[in-house]
Amino acid sequence: MTSRNEIKKLIITFLRKWLFPDFTNKVTWAVVTVGCAILVTPTPFKLIFYNWLVDSFNLNSGNHFTLAELTADSADYVWGGVLVVGALFHNIGYRYFLHAAAVAEERKLDRQRYADLVLFNEFKSAFPSNSASVRLLEEHDFGNSYPGDSTSHIERFVVDWNNAEHQFLDSAIEKKRQELWACCNNFLNTLASHSGPITASPFFSAIPDMYRGDWDWPDFVSERVKELNTKASECFTCHQEFIALSKNRLKC
Repeated sequence: MTSRNEIKKLIITFLRKWLFPDFTNKVTWAVVTVGCAILVTPTPFKLIFYNWLVDSFNLNSGNHFTLAELTADSADYVWGGVLVVGALFHNIGYRYFLHAAAVAEERKLDRQRYADLVLFNEFKSAFPSNSASVRLLEEHDFGNSYPGDSTSHIERFVVDWNNAEHQFLDSAIEKKRQELWACCNNFLNTLASHSGPITASPFFSAIPDMYRGDWDWPDFVSERVKELNTKASECFTCHQEFIALSKNRLKC
């Protein structure tokens, strides 16, 4: 169902097209051409042409008739000038209208960019590339144990960045943020189901106690480690792509 804003936008677009055509529009050129033709056509030539039409008609019809005396047509020059000047002022007004609309749109984009830039800086503080969590995603082999607090930045991002306050106005950046959030959320869920603490130590491991220290693991353990390593690499790639895209679009 068409919304009220869509109808309003359609009406504005229609009025802009028909009330303010570009000077390259054929109708505008036709108005200017007619006005110039009126201005440059000499009055005597017009009188001769009109008389020729009357004489030709009389010769071919056999019934002579006369016309009122053809007076000077200085009014034609007035109308020609009105047409030309009117078309020129119309085009100037339209160009000013386009310029004002472009300036307003640019200001709107600047405000949106500033809001996104503030949010992006907040993201870099919450989930920076030099954090322990990003190093875990990039470097760690989950066949080995890992510190339990090394996932804190990922957890904070998943918990805090899935709401309206943390949505970007730029659609491309927002789409990438959603991809990153989904990737991190999936990784944490997989990590939680595939690993656990090592006794009372602050370390966690994806290897069950009975197989820890033995590299001849059953297939399900090898698949578990491979899955975690794959998902961690995907999260790292998505994280870096999100930062690169944001910097490019926000010019920072």
